[in-house]
Amino acid sequence: MVISSEMKDDMFIRTIGANLFDSDFEDGENDSEDDLLESEFEFSCEDKTICDVLKTKTVTIQHKTCTSRDLVGLQVWRGAFLLADFILHNAARFNGKNVIELASGVGLTSIVAGLIANKVLATDVDRENILSLLRSNVNKNNHRKNIKVAEFDFFWDEYSQSLTEEIETSDIILAADVVYIEAVTKHFIKTLLNILKLGNKNKEVYIAVEKRREASPGGQIIAPMYSYFHQCLHQDLHKTVINDRSTVIVEELQIDFPQYFVYTRVPELTLWKIH
Repeated sequence: MVISSEMKDDMFIRTIGANLFDSDFEDGENDSEDDLLESEFEFSCEDKTICDVLKTKTVTIQHKTCTSRDLVGLQVWRGAFLLADFILHNAARFNGKNVIELASGVGLTSIVAGLIANKVLATDVDRENILSLLRSNVNKNNHRKNIKVAEFDFFWDEYSQSLTEEIETSDIILAADVVYIEAVTKHFIKTLLNILKLGNKNKEVYIAVEKRREASPGGQIIAPMYSYFHQCLHQDLHKTVINDRSTVIVEELQIDFPQYFVYTRVPELTLWKIH
């Protein structure tokens, strides 16, 4: 099955080096899974206090517009832009913090976090070229030399010493659009719980998820993957006591903050805070 990000419809943003008009691309072949595009995503900056810290107002990303289900991390998703907007709007909250992004994909959110945070660890699975593309995009945009890339799989039960140390010293965990099949969602929630248990720091987690609706066999409009994610959040995380010292709180945040990137901020986008 070939899956396309909704951002494919928003690709009015200037695409560079994409070979879109080469004679080899005929009869819709430019929609194949093999196309790798390089896009320049600009963001606005009206707050002088933010503008003074930023090294750039452009993020250059290589990505695809459609892939198989197991390689969706090679695409750009709206949740990444929502999370990036949230970071830019809350620069003071991220300033000086150690950040880890889970399932970073092409790295857009990690790159934006790196413009403000003390350091960022961008992570994803080592499947085909997901990790190598993430590393390449980070290298293109690592203006403060404070972003590292590492492998991190939600299905792991144990972590390396170096990854454990990164988790223990982290302040903020990010994740965008990681909900697409139940097995991944289940292990994602398990991973969050493991992360919250590691170290003595009280961590904040921010998750951007889009409700992807579909018609049920009976004709009802449903969002099954989002519903399962919502259920896991409240059954497996909310009010869970960790390390006999703190209780996990899950809350949904408003997304009425300013939009810095150009994309369609649909009502189906949601933002969650876990702390």
